[in-house]
Amino acid sequence: MALVKVGLLTIGQSPREDVVPEMKPFFLPHIKILEKGLLDNLTPKEIRRLKPKRGETPLVTRLRKGSSVQLSEKEISSLLPEAIDSMKTKMKVKAVGVLCTHDFQKTEFPPSVIFPFNSLRFLINRIIQVKCLGVVVPLESQINNAKKKWKKDKVVVEAKSPYAKGKSWKEIAQNFSQEKVDVVILDCIGYKIKDKRAIQKLLPVPVLLPRVVLAFAIDQHI
Repeated sequence: MALVKVGLLTIGQSPREDVVPEMKPFFLPHIKILEKGLLDNLTPKEIRRLKPKRGETPLVTRLRKGSSVQLSEKEISSLLPEAIDSMKTKMKVKAVGVLCTHDFQKTEFPPSVIFPFNSLRFLINRIIQVKCLGVVVPLESQINNAKKKWKKDKVVVEAKSPYAKGKSWKEIAQNFSQEKVDVVILDCIGYKIKDKRAIQKLLPVPVLLPRVVLAFAIDQHI
């Protein structure tokens, strides 16, 4: 079977050595992965200009050397279309998977652009019966937005950065258990398989990891 090129687009800098190696085992064998980052060619000063405005819910991503950065959702949304078009025209990819769990649906994208949010929403709305949803986000400032984003009968949100120390998974799991959540979403592409396993050991409910969900969604598209 001929190789199929698939682009993985991070809102930070590529390569995402903390994400893509964990995704590769889940891809079909004829998929060839190419990476691109929205911030790849930007200077530190240019990246600072993309910081969130006051009152804006930030997006969090990783830079090439491992540090994390907070970005404006509005600015990132404006950069996505051109980056996606560049991957299709210059890299000749058949599909683009976006390495971010934000809901970017204010902008229209073709079906060949695959967002983990869409697949996660499908799972909790159509496949798994969910009355109480547990969500983990990187920042305290993202909690209110996460409750609006997922729109279930009850959404319990905890904050724990995938890029820095914070609450223990035990503490988060205890709260989810008390609230009787039906499913947990680790709502950032930065959460690793080890994070999923850590909280899964403590809870008897499904724990959805976006990087794995995105890999399977790409397989289905190809």
